[in-house]
Amino acid sequence: MGRKKGYDRDELIDKAVELFRDNGYANTSAEILSANLGVNRYGIYSEFGNKQGLFDAALERYESQNVERNFGPLEKPDASINEIKALLEFFGLADASPAFGRGCLLCNTAVELGPKDPSGEQFVQRYFERISNAFHAAFSNAVSQGLITDSVNVQKEADFFTAAVLGLFVMLRAKAPKRVIKHAVDSANDHLDLLTRIRDE
Repeated sequence: MGRKKGYDRDELIDKAVELFRDNGYANTSAEILSANLGVNRYGIYSEFGNKQGLFDAALERYESQNVERNFGPLEKPDASINEIKALLEFFGLADASPAFGRGCLLCNTAVELGPKDPSGEQFVQRYFERISNAFHAAFSNAVSQGLITDSVNVQKEADFFTAAVLGLFVMLRAKAPKRVIKHAVDSANDHLDLLTRIRDE
């Protein structure tokens, strides 16, 4: 009979998500992981293979929970302009935002590792695609609902707002001045208002 594990795998992954989110991949050493997870490195490697394996599990958990929570509302069948504005307002809370000083694990990973993805799982690229698709769906709904004109290039708007949100994550991670964050959100909302006004002209 194998030895009973003295830890819960899901709890280890949840804790690893927070460590990697705060410190990044390179700066989250085996020593930091062991000290904060309460499991020695041999236990970690036995469970996940290596640090990369744990990191992949953390990215997958973040994708299934945090990304779903943040962008899931945009993916609902009737999501439209109001859902886009709600998302912008949520992340525009500056130091009251849960992302302030921490950013988004997947966005942080994109900044830290660039296009490199040693796992081959394409977490970051899948993340970018999911956000763009979510915005695309919301803008398409807005066109169908008559909120914006069908002359609007939905794909361009989706990619623009993807870039805007990712930029917000970077500013939140870096604790940019509240004014900068607020003005970025205000400008994105102004752009949305312009799209709705074009319909009425």
